[in-house]
Amino acid sequence: MTSVRIAPIPKPPAAPPDLGAVRAAAARCGISLYDDAYGTGSRIETRGSSPAASRVSFADGALAWLPGASVLALDGDDALRFLHSQTTNDVLQQAPGTARWHGYCSPKGRLLATMLAWRAGEKSLRLLLPDSVAETIRGRLAMFVLRSKVRIANDSGVLVVLGVSGAAGADALSMLRLAPPAPMKVAIADDAGSGHSSGFDVPPAHRLAAIGLPPLPAQATAGADADVPRWLLVVPVESVDEAWNALRATLVPVDSRAWRWTDVRSGVASIVAATSEQFVPQMLNLETDAIGAVSFTKGCYPGQEVVARSHYLGKTKRRAFLARIASPAGGAAREPAPGTDVLDAAGQPVGLVVAAAASPDGAIDVLYQAQVAAAQEGALGVDGQALQPLALPYPLEIA
Repeated sequence: MTSVRIAPIPKPPAAPPDLGAVRAAAARCGISLYDDAYGTGSRIETRGSSPAASRVSFADGALAWLPGASVLALDGDDALRFLHSQTTNDVLQQAPGTARWHGYCSPKGRLLATMLAWRAGEKSLRLLLPDSVAETIRGRLAMFVLRSKVRIANDSGVLVVLGVSGAAGADALSMLRLAPPAPMKVAIADDAGSGHSSGFDVPPAHRLAAIGLPPLPAQATAGADADVPRWLLVVPVESVDEAWNALRATLVPVDSRAWRWTDVRSGVASIVAATSEQFVPQMLNLETDAIGAVSFTKGCYPGQEVVARSHYLGKTKRRAFLARIASPAGGAAREPAPGTDVLDAAGQPVGLVVAAAASPDGAIDVLYQAQVAAAQEGALGVDGQALQPLALPYPLEIA
């Protein structure tokens, strides 16, 4: 008798997260949501609009609702080892209480996403990445689970991400029973023995967490005599109303676009839908010590051979740079979209815009990737506007 091989019935794809509770919470907090090239953005409606960037002191203390930041949850006995086999960084050597940048590459070594990862428990990881690519990345990771004991979920419907900055931000986090973590460190709320009801009577993997970000450089902020601390706050949706109202009592609410400017000036790139598969990690400076998103000793992951070859052969001919588009007399600078061509003096494309946002003085600051030779020659432009070089907040070796 001839045996017949029956193909397994494929599992139905996971439904995208239900954002109803998050949107309702945003409305209660006076936040309106919209879509743009970066994903989902936020506006502060309770003041008519958010304060202009020039009237906001990130150094004193600012607060942003960041709907464009999604959180993927990886839970299970094999969660750490599974992610270790997928991303550019070393998950197994990542200590509890720390956050690291990771890249997720195609087999050709091109970045599908960049993400911030931290441990939420002994067998739990959380990945923060732009919502415009989050569901795609969740689905792609799920393809490789096979027999690994790991569950991957998009928690964007149950977790809200807030941005907090400045001296007052540290005090505000303390009010939520969180010791303000240093850059690339993580603090998780201790639920024991407090009368502050924030919905944190849950396992550590689901408690409020604060992640220290690279600071906003002092030279980017008028009046700042030191780098400005920044944090991300990951809040259960059932607790976000209370957390938001407590924080805004001492912090100035800003739109997500204003917060994006602080990300641009940090020099750390995020991949959105428009820039997916455009760069290898070195093109965005991800392997530098300051960012530390690539391990060259961890072993295999998708695209590892291409990334390693670029590193060991010293052929990084493209890098990420910072620049400014000045406001013209009597007008306003135009913000280029991610993925827009950067042109040289002859009008030839030599790079791409990674991210851009309005600066406090009304100019547009741009993080872009370009050929090193073209960037060194200068005279670059985008959308008919000149790019004026700015210094990155970290050292960058140019081969």
